[in-house]
Amino acid sequence: MTFSAFQEAVERRELAPVYLFHGEEPYIARLGVAVLKRTVLTPGSEAFDFVSLIGRETTAEGIMAQASTVPMLSEKRLTVVYEFDELGVAHRTKLLDYMRNPVEGSCLALVSFKRLSTKNKFERSALENATIVECNRPGGEMLAALVERMASERGISLKPKAMLVLLDWTDGRLNRIDNELNKLSAYAEGRQVVTLDDVEQVVGAKASGLRDLALSVAERRRGDALVRLAELIEGGVDAAQLVSQLYGCWMGLWLARTQPAPRRGGGWRPHHVLLGAPDLREKALLRTSREYARGVDLFYKADLDIRKGMPPEPTVGLLICGLAGDADGA
Repeated sequence: MTFSAFQEAVERRELAPVYLFHGEEPYIARLGVAVLKRTVLTPGSEAFDFVSLIGRETTAEGIMAQASTVPMLSEKRLTVVYEFDELGVAHRTKLLDYMRNPVEGSCLALVSFKRLSTKNKFERSALENATIVECNRPGGEMLAALVERMASERGISLKPKAMLVLLDWTDGRLNRIDNELNKLSAYAEGRQVVTLDDVEQVVGAKASGLRDLALSVAERRRGDALVRLAELIEGGVDAAQLVSQLYGCWMGLWLARTQPAPRRGGGWRPHHVLLGAPDLREKALLRTSREYARGVDLFYKADLDIRKGMPPEPTVGLLICGLAGDADGA
C-alpha cells in the first residue's frame, strides 16, 4: 500500500500484525514508525511496550521474544526491526515462521532502507507475509507540500526560490531535507520566512558555486571548471548529485540558445541556478545544437557509469572535460 493508504488505515485503527516498510526513501519509513508509535502506544508507555532492534545485531529469537512479550500499558506491543534484511541467514527462516503466525496483541514493523527484490527468496517470502508499505520518494507538488509541512513543524516557511534551491541541492531526498531544515530553523533565529540567501548561506553558497561551474563549462574554460568542481566536492557536495544538477544547467543553456526571450507570466525561464547570469544567450550560442545533443549523451553515460559502480568524482570530472571541450569534442 502507499504511505497515504497506510496512514488512513492506521487512523481508522485498522492495524496489521506485521508491517514491512521498504523503498528508496528512509525518511518515509521512519515517519511510518512514528505514526505507529503515536497510534499503538499509550502516552508514557514507550519504556515498557516499545523496542527497536537492528537486523545485523539481533537474532530471530530476540525479535520473537520481544514481539511475544505481553504489553503492560498499551493495547499492543510495538517491535521495530531496522534493516531486518541484514538478519543472519540462519535466523531468516524463524523470522518468516513468526510472520506467518504472529502473536496477537503485538505489532511488528520490519524496515528496509532499500527496495526489496522478489528475486531474493527471503525478501520475496517476507513481502508475501506482511502488510507492505511503499516508501517511495515523492515528487513534484507532493514533495513540495511535504517539505512545506516539514518546515511548518519548525515554525518556518520557504520562499519559492528558496524551496527550489533546497530541493535541488538535496536531490529531493527527505533525510537530507530534514537535516537542512533543522539548520535553516536555527539560522533563521526567530524569523518565520526563509529566503534564498538563507538557503545559500546554510548550504555554503553551493548554488552560486554550481552557477560558476556551469558558466565555466559554457565558456569552455575546462581548467577553471575542474577547479570549481573540486571546490564543490570539498564543500560537501555529492559528486553523483552534480550529474543531475549540471544536466539542468545544460538544458537551461540549450533553451537559452533556442528560446532567447523569456515571457512574462509563463513560458520558458532559465534554470534557477542560471537566473541573473550575465550574457546567458551569448554563452549559450557558443555551441551548436549537435554539441548540445552530444552533451546529453555524455550525461547519460556518466549517470550509467555511476549506477554501475564507477567512482563518482573522476566520472564527473570526465563528464566536465567532455562538456567543456573544444567544438570538435577534444
